[in-house]
Amino acid sequence: MAYRPMRFNRRAAVCLLLPVLGLVVLPSSAQPTSGSTGFSLQVQADGFFNPKVVRALVKAVEAGSQAQAAGLAPGDELIRIEGVVVPGAEASALKPHMEFVAGKPKRLAFRRPSGQEYEATLVKR
Repeated sequence: MAYRPMRFNRRAAVCLLLPVLGLVVLPSSAQPTSGSTGFSLQVQADGFFNPKVVRALVKAVEAGSQAQAAGLAPGDELIRIEGVVVPGAEASALKPHMEFVAGKPKRLAFRRPSGQEYEATLVKR
């Protein structure tokens, strides 16, 4: 039997990384969950044991949600959360910042594909 090196599977790494960040990516057909902020992220990471976030893109925005009212759109990149820079940060360091507590506002900064940056404050209900 020949030795085959294990190839890095980025999709598997993202699936493993999402629970570390405390994020849930909903399929586009999923119904909004009670208490949600109304958006989901697609997270790209580099590394396996101590992954770093390469980028986190808005994957979906629920119609009628506070995220939609704040102007979030699919393709926008999350660049800061509560002042902490997301791209290049270790996933384990971001986890406490990514957890939304009911009634406590979170300040998020996004960058549109055009390069325009904007901030949104979202509250888990």
